[in-house]
Amino acid sequence: MSNFDFEDFLNVLDEEEFEERPVDIEEFVTSKDFLSLPPLSKNQYTMIKAMTQIYKKETLIKLYGEKQGAKRFKQTCNEVIFQLGKGSGKDYTSTIACSYIVYLLLCLKDPAMYYGKPSGDAIDIINIAINAEQAKRVFFKGFLTRIQKCPWFAGKYDPKVASVEFDKAITVHSGHSQRESWEGYNVIVVVLDEISGFDLESTTGHDQAKTAGAIYKMYRGSVMSRFPDIGKLILLSFPRFKNDYIQQRYNEVVASKETIIRTHTFKIDPDLPDDIEDNKFSIEWEEDHIESYAVPKVFALKRPTWEINPTRKIEDFATEFLMDPVDALSRFACMPPDAIDAFFRSREKIEAAFVGNNGVDESGRFENWFQPQESKTYFVHVDLAQKHDRCAVALSHVEKWQSIKVAGQTREAAPFIIVDAVRWWTPKPNQSVNFQDVKDYIISLRSRGFNIKMVTFDRWNSHDLMLQLQANGMNAEILSVAKKHYDDMALIVTEERLKGPNIRLLIEELLQLRIIKDKVDHPRKGSKDLADAVCGSIYNAVSLTPRDIDTEIEIRSYTDFDPRDAETELKEKGASVIKFPESHQMPFDLRGYFEQNPENDERGIVDGFSIL
Repeated sequence: MSNFDFEDFLNVLDEEEFEERPVDIEEFVTSKDFLSLPPLSKNQYTMIKAMTQIYKKETLIKLYGEKQGAKRFKQTCNEVIFQLGKGSGKDYTSTIACSYIVYLLLCLKDPAMYYGKPSGDAIDIINIAINAEQAKRVFFKGFLTRIQKCPWFAGKYDPKVASVEFDKAITVHSGHSQRESWEGYNVIVVVLDEISGFDLESTTGHDQAKTAGAIYKMYRGSVMSRFPDIGKLILLSFPRFKNDYIQQRYNEVVASKETIIRTHTFKIDPDLPDDIEDNKFSIEWEEDHIESYAVPKVFALKRPTWEINPTRKIEDFATEFLMDPVDALSRFACMPPDAIDAFFRSREKIEAAFVGNNGVDESGRFENWFQPQESKTYFVHVDLAQKHDRCAVALSHVEKWQSIKVAGQTREAAPFIIVDAVRWWTPKPNQSVNFQDVKDYIISLRSRGFNIKMVTFDRWNSHDLMLQLQANGMNAEILSVAKKHYDDMALIVTEERLKGPNIRLLIEELLQLRIIKDKVDHPRKGSKDLADAVCGSIYNAVSLTPRDIDTEIEIRSYTDFDPRDAETELKEKGASVIKFPESHQMPFDLRGYFEQNPENDERGIVDGFSIL
């Protein structure tokens, strides 16, 4: 009796909504009647289920029963965010998900009527890539392959140049971020593919520029206005740099999470025995377990490549982690540095350098303790600005001299620098910076007893100020801070020969610096006024402070600086832990030592490469 009732139930179900009863995703992926693909990983199935739930609650209850149907509907998402390592198979998973969505729609007798729209109305699915080439080469090619190799879709579709039209007015489009908006389309699902590769900021300053944020808002609005209950916006990407768009959106939707530190130890030469410590190195990365969301109907996941793609193992990436751990952690473990092209790639080194007190308070008044040392000479650099940027002045001096002992030999002494004070002026909409205040501040430093040997300015509008200071008996010259000056500063930071004031604005400016066309610059909405002032004053102190032959020199071993270079730690500490976001590159002067001293046994090890 019960079996007869169940058959009647299925018949009623088919009469109401379905032309064909859909199979679950596992069967759709593996069955020879459908995609005939190898089984996916557990995470990939979880992703696809979050991307493809497009049925109403009552339909799910009919399909799966009251308890399971209600549970499945509760998992329905309007936004899905996947922050996944490069090579995790994001596009592969996306093409399967889109194929399954089309399948679920075609199983309905009339998809448009099912969602309360006129019979025969179009339903659109759109994949948005970074550019036209990626749209055509990656998603569209993969999606069309899924459809062409699936027996179930035979005779149900018509491929076009950048879209596939299916029966029942369902179309999958392959678009890109530079295309005009898809106005007029009845969009149920939009996939923003590699969203972190879209422009984060407008390079023109135009409010309507197609930035990642603007594209997200446009497509979310389009989906939610048409399918508010089950429509989806799907964000896929590996992060390019810390707090890029995929990370911003991920952090915005997650209310609470448990973060677990995972570690893995690699063998450099897998053929050697396991007990050779010098043949090992380790990495660590963060694994998030989301406990609650800040917004409803959202699902997010952050995982490394090897936990998503069932065809890749963590051991496959040993070479990448040994050669460039910062880049490998970024690409494969979603642990990016502060910027993809960041000049200072180690936040820890910068924050360790800038821990002191500033000689002036926020109002520009000298702190009581701020006094000169009689035996020291001081150097100033001024980054002038008047209406738009900040005007900044930095004061620095050489505190002592340090030598580093490498391979039993002592390198020539190098200066330890202190940045004594950083003062800045911020223009207001109706009030520019008064350069007279800048001049008076510099003269007040001398009046306080600081023996200022040189004041340098960038080129902008500095001529009159230089003349005024020279008239007051001070040396003043032009210094245009460039990459070579930042290179010198970077070495000092790496070797921990710098102490500066703990100014949050300064630290963030330094961490946001990027290498753009072989220049050190800032993001369009960022700044580097304080950074340039500090860099210039450091350069002045290094280049213009003579070393007294009788000066006492502190000698330190290179290991004292703990640069966390993978190769150095491997040689000196045995098993090492490569932690984001330290750089793998050897400091330039140490590289030079190895290259110029061929008699040393260590000469073959520079950044993991042999020197020929």
